[in-house]
Amino acid sequence: MRIRLIVLSLFLAAVARGNFNEFKQLPIDPSLDAALRHAADATLKAFPKLTADNLAMSIIDVTKPDVFSRADYHGDAPFYPASVIKLFFMVETFHQHKENDPDIPRALHEMIVVSDNDATAYILETISDTCSGPELQGRALNKFIDKRRVANRYFNPMGYDISAMAKPWSFGPFGRDMQLMGGPDRPNRNRATANAFTSLLLWIVRKRAVSPQASDAMMALLERPLNPARKDENQVTEFIGEALPAGSKLWSKAGWTNEVRHDAAYIELPTGRKLVLTILTRGAADDKTLVPAIAKNVLAELSPITPP
Repeated sequence: MRIRLIVLSLFLAAVARGNFNEFKQLPIDPSLDAALRHAADATLKAFPKLTADNLAMSIIDVTKPDVFSRADYHGDAPFYPASVIKLFFMVETFHQHKENDPDIPRALHEMIVVSDNDATAYILETISDTCSGPELQGRALNKFIDKRRVANRYFNPMGYDISAMAKPWSFGPFGRDMQLMGGPDRPNRNRATANAFTSLLLWIVRKRAVSPQASDAMMALLERPLNPARKDENQVTEFIGEALPAGSKLWSKAGWTNEVRHDAAYIELPTGRKLVLTILTRGAADDKTLVPAIAKNVLAELSPITPP
């Protein structure tokens, strides 16, 4: 009962924004923890190209609105996030109240719904007041890099160990965007963790990302109809959505390159169970069956729950 009251108090707090430190205070559920570890074992056996240190998962059960629990597998390990980083750009756009600026609604839609990189570049330029171009020197370069830290300045004080400074590229970066990386080791490259994405999605689902109205708008962008799917949908097949049973509902953001293959999702199962699940993988990105297989392994480990 005491844990129930503590958890409930966290979610009734007056603070509107979603804090990673609050997420970390949620109790670890032994059954969820076992489910992730068993799913990881099954996945690593079935996909020998994938190694344990290149797999991360994070899950939170939000079925009961007053009692949440979570678990993770390498949940705090840093990964290059690919297009899943667009979740942080989306939230920062609403944080700056730019969602109704000219072209921003269209850019948000293209960035999240179809994961377009041009739209994301426009969003990042808008929220950071920067533009790409030739190399810069001295104070001009330092100012450019500092402006690109705008999302970091919002999220890092809330406990998020992430970096969201760089545009997603198909063949770049070039010029000052290459300088932004900070050298051969690319210390300023985008980075995030499975727990960070799960936490952020939790607060969006709970209407605590910026504001209830902003959270609702973000949920609308993340929704992925399954029956029938949208004609231009590119983030269900080959990702978590492919593993869901008939009658499920999905809100998600996937990301993929030749290096990584990820998905972060809020799921409502026909059993009544509601989950936030993030899967990050590295080193086996060419296998399009990987993320659905991991999701199937996780869901297979979870026993049905009666809705409240």
